[in-house]
Amino acid sequence: MAAGCVVEDDALDPDALELDDDTPGSLTVEDADDEDPGPSEPADPHANDERVEGVVPGDLVEVEDGIVLPVPAPGEMIAIEVIYEDGQTATAALVHDVEGSVRIRHPDDHLVAIPEGTAAACAAKCSDNTYSYLFGAGIPAKWQSTLNWRYRDGGRPSGTKTAAIDGFKHGAGAVPSSRNSCSLADQVSATQSYKGETNVQPSPKVVNGALTCDEALLDDATNVVGWRSMTSNNLATTCTRGVSLGGGNFAITKMDMSFNKDKAWYFENAVPGGCSSAFSLRGVATHEFGHAYGLGHATQCNLTMSPAASPCSSANRQFGKGDVLGLRSLY
Repeated sequence: MAAGCVVEDDALDPDALELDDDTPGSLTVEDADDEDPGPSEPADPHANDERVEGVVPGDLVEVEDGIVLPVPAPGEMIAIEVIYEDGQTATAALVHDVEGSVRIRHPDDHLVAIPEGTAAACAAKCSDNTYSYLFGAGIPAKWQSTLNWRYRDGGRPSGTKTAAIDGFKHGAGAVPSSRNSCSLADQVSATQSYKGETNVQPSPKVVNGALTCDEALLDDATNVVGWRSMTSNNLATTCTRGVSLGGGNFAITKMDMSFNKDKAWYFENAVPGGCSSAFSLRGVATHEFGHAYGLGHATQCNLTMSPAASPCSSANRQFGKGDVLGLRSLY
């Protein structure tokens, strides 16, 4: 655990990492024609940042209860997103700006769960146009090139390797194809490519009972999706690295995903007969790849990027309106 002191700091320079703050991290688009009219300027996208003192690159800093992140190099960010078995999610980022300041960012309502009994009040999937960005308000970070990824089969809990790979391919391919249930045209320029298997472990792991991103694995050149033992209530965790390109440009350069090998999963589209507690690999993978491409959580409950996960449901396999609008705003 890091040595370091977290202090409140409302006077942080929002331009210290050379980020463009003209775009919000969370917004609602009012547009009946499925077009995004553009963002409105957030009042203060850094208002909830917390400065951390007395740390150097590689130190671990607690960013949420039970979640720690390594301090990245100057000019970089590391984000972690966790989806839990009960549907709650957690998202946080650790920023090391070019001036040497280290800050904890909470990109959205960082501990999010849809209140029980409110689903009926949420907008329908094809009319809900909310979205947010993974690294938070004002930081529409994205891949500047093709997302090339590999699969690690070690620890696969059930099913065949081929079915598991096909399930992850489904999730990875959802973004470039804008796969959605709302008949929205594909206007997303992102690309991805599956490059085969690897023996390299994915970065998200558990250390001393805390979820974290293995810095050495997050710093390598291989984007890995695979299985690991995680905390008992964790379904999947995605770690993402972002790098400032200067001039307000920001690139995602690395992502890894760990899916909990100790949970029950099904790999196909259809919910298996007699299902009681298994989760859709394709649905959760689509949600996680949405994060890997730069999306944060939606603010309501029926979108793929909503902070929700239910067993024996494959609804998240296809994006909704807000998911697609968010991807279009990035790519």
